[in-house]
Amino acid sequence: MQSKRIILTGGPGTGKTSIISHLKEEGHSCFEEISREIIRDELEKGSNVLPWSDLNAFTHKVLEGRVTDYKAAKDPLCFYDRSVYDAIAYLHLDGVEVLPEWDSLGRELAYYPTVFITPPWKEIFHQDNERKESYQQLVELHEVLIKTYQSYGYELLEVPKLSIADRAHYILNHLETHF
Repeated sequence: MQSKRIILTGGPGTGKTSIISHLKEEGHSCFEEISREIIRDELEKGSNVLPWSDLNAFTHKVLEGRVTDYKAAKDPLCFYDRSVYDAIAYLHLDGVEVLPEWDSLGRELAYYPTVFITPPWKEIFHQDNERKESYQQLVELHEVLIKTYQSYGYELLEVPKLSIADRAHYILNHLETHF
């Protein structure tokens, strides 16, 4: 049986990680966002492999991790906190050329055709050491994420601004009625 790979996308500070954590607590197979972990590791090392210093090197590292997570899917239903398309969207946002091999990767990987997107939500948004984007940048990224996913043939479904549990159940209910 092939795994159904479900993407949860959205800009920083929109609740994705909280929803993924809730799904994981409920026993679902989940792959967490790796960008923040990479940023923390690179900051500790004093490296410049950071999105604000060397976006291409950072993107390469992120994509390697996301491909590893993609290949690690074993359960019938796997949830992903972002995907390769998010890395591509960040490149588009910053006006950086998407390398042909990264575009090919985006065309080769097959996730569930509906992607769940968390919208900008000012009341829960905050910045920290790894999340440096402003709220306005989050709004801009949201639009770029939509365009990027659509350019790879995905349909986006906005997750309503509800409690974490209700957002997770919204996603599960949608999947239950569409499988």
